[in-house]
Amino acid sequence: MASGDLRVTLSFLDWQHLYESEKPFQIFIDIPEDAEDQRDTNLVFKQVCLSVHDVRRLSEKFSLDANGFMYRRHIAKVTNFASRKDVEQNYLPEMEQLLRREVEGADRIFFFDWRLRKNAPEVEGTVVDLNNLTSWLRPAVHVHVDQSPAAALKRIQVQLHDDAMYLLRGRVRIINVWRPLIDAVKDWPLAVCDGSTVQRSDLVEADHIRQHYTGSTMYLMHGPQQKFYYMSEQSKDEVLIFKNFDSKRGVEAPYAPHASFLHPNVGANATPRESIEVRAFVFTYPKDLPMSW
Repeated sequence: MASGDLRVTLSFLDWQHLYESEKPFQIFIDIPEDAEDQRDTNLVFKQVCLSVHDVRRLSEKFSLDANGFMYRRHIAKVTNFASRKDVEQNYLPEMEQLLRREVEGADRIFFFDWRLRKNAPEVEGTVVDLNNLTSWLRPAVHVHVDQSPAAALKRIQVQLHDDAMYLLRGRVRIINVWRPLIDAVKDWPLAVCDGSTVQRSDLVEADHIRQHYTGSTMYLMHGPQQKFYYMSEQSKDEVLIFKNFDSKRGVEAPYAPHASFLHPNVGANATPRESIEVRAFVFTYPKDLPMSW
């Protein structure tokens, strides 16, 4: 399969007048049969054909602060990613070492989620248990940012309650590390948008309602100034590191919206994509306040 820039179709949020009076939402639990409102979402998306640029053909060096993402080479020691024990006891420490090496000011790293994804046909009637981290999810096709600022604040207060006041005095970032689990992704690559080309008004917050937790994500509306990139035939030794949140004022790219897309030249015998993503808070301690623990 040839590498290079592509014309692809991405799925963007389509603004509705409804959102002026009703917040966008998605519900990931069963709705009671007697509920008057049976909707599980009010989100509407539209397909946009655009160019994605292959980073392999570019001399430009991408960085987290300037663009919201970067690629790095990293060979994982862990091979059994279907084992929760192996991922949490061995792979996450590997990713912590990677982030400490590649991210400036990584004083404390806290992993709060990780997910496996696979391009596999949907089986009618199958219910995915989002609480089971070893369940394989399908590639996410709507351009989004995983956590809104409100969701980031809430998660810190819930999961790091005792230290929240101190940590929030410093710099807070949410950083993902996305890795293919196959030799080369040829069917469903991950496209990432240069965060410096995104206007804040392009993003719309939506509630994600689950059984035990309500968070919120941000979906991207298409803008002509936005620039998208991908890595052709990205391998398991090439990781994409990108931001979903950054509390630092004035940073050029506080996030990098992203989505998977179907490669227009995918072959019939292409190995289905498998991937793992880990999500971490990366804290930089406040310089004017001593540690209290």
